[in-house]
Amino acid sequence: MAMVAELATRRLRLSTFGPSDAADLHVLFSDPRTHTIGGGPFTSIGQTGRWLARRDQVRADLGFVWYGVRLNGTLIGNCGVFPGRTGAVEPEIGYLIHWPFQGRGFAGEAVGALLGECRRAGIGRVWATIRERNAASRRIVERHGMSLIRTELEDLLFYALKF
Repeated sequence: MAMVAELATRRLRLSTFGPSDAADLHVLFSDPRTHTIGGGPFTSIGQTGRWLARRDQVRADLGFVWYGVRLNGTLIGNCGVFPGRTGAVEPEIGYLIHWPFQGRGFAGEAVGALLGECRRAGIGRVWATIRERNAASRRIVERHGMSLIRTELEDLLFYALKF
């Protein structure tokens, strides 16, 4: 079930992160306009380093990959698969595009490539957890065939796609 290390779309290159990517990734994670999920923006490069280390461990243990999303060599976001609320059998996808690049279809393009790789790797079903107020993200997963399965805590929407 191992996922490949690199994907390409018409405009984007998706590739695994390396140690040299921490500073560029931290720019995205520390920006409150971009990093609006979880505990909010990261306040130290150490947080970003730990985030990268967790993704590396998941890749080593389960074969799930987290990709840097690059446009003409510039890191503009990230996307990938992780054992979220439903665990490794039905992993969760996630994605983030730096705010100056939002609204141009990059997230949808990256998600399309990611879902194609999930299918190719033999992952049977994936989930996405989205805040109800995030209409753009909801449209992205719906456009890619994901269906709303349930709502929790009044504003967490759970989407799923079975391959």
